[in-house]
Amino acid sequence: MRTLFFCHILSNFSLGSIVLASTHFVKQEHIAMRQSIATIIAILFLTTSLSGQINSLGRENSLVVKGVAILKQTPEILNARITVKVTADKYNTCQEKLARAIDQAKTIFIKRGIDKGVIHVNDLNVSERRDYLTEGHYKISYEGNSVITIEQEYSLNYSKKLLSALQNDSVNFQYNLDFILSEKQKKELRQKAIGDAISDAKEKAEAIAASANLKLSRIRNVTFTDDSGSSNESDLVQENVLNFRGFPMMSKEFVAPVIDFNPKEIGIRKSVIVEWWIEEKR
Repeated sequence: MRTLFFCHILSNFSLGSIVLASTHFVKQEHIAMRQSIATIIAILFLTTSLSGQINSLGRENSLVVKGVAILKQTPEILNARITVKVTADKYNTCQEKLARAIDQAKTIFIKRGIDKGVIHVNDLNVSERRDYLTEGHYKISYEGNSVITIEQEYSLNYSKKLLSALQNDSVNFQYNLDFILSEKQKKELRQKAIGDAISDAKEKAEAIAASANLKLSRIRNVTFTDDSGSSNESDLVQENVLNFRGFPMMSKEFVAPVIDFNPKEIGIRKSVIVEWWIEEKR
């Protein structure tokens, strides 16, 4: 009986020791895990703080400035856009009639002293037209249209010749007159405007740097921009340019309005974005 009791106590003691030992081991492992997590968090925080300090202390800053330039010049070219229009009951007849009207118009301009080489015919077309008479009934006819363009360096003599031809009563002209820059003018203005835009950006950057006690180091990047769009002519700036529309003469007694041939300046606008490295003055 005593032997059995002792064995029972011994077995209970051994089991309790195992349970206590296991519990103690789990607690120690949990504490070690918590300490490891805390250590990792501390390392991450320290690394982030150091990284932020390095970036804020060691990184060079930059200044971005936009430069703009608009250069203006009096346009050299007087441009005339003349519309020739005819009608006929048949397609072939309308086509032939339009061809004769174009030849007649060209002859009128040449006789008035306009150089044949500057007269260009564009947009020649014949289309069907329906004139409704009553419900469900209409008359089919055809309308022919063509556009003649004349571009020449402006002079008082040229403008007189052009107006004399446009006021001819043998052909009904619809026309539009305006002044445009020559290709040479546009090329020269664009080149100079880009240089002036960079100079404008530099002046602005120097003013900003002086006010903020900063020093411009060197140019990091230059970007050419067009504010108005992607068109080749999107950089044109026009102010009060002659744009006169003439209408067909109604009779021989028709008196054409007086046109003031005083071309106003047309501008070219260019812009650039320049980025400088900057540093604090010491």
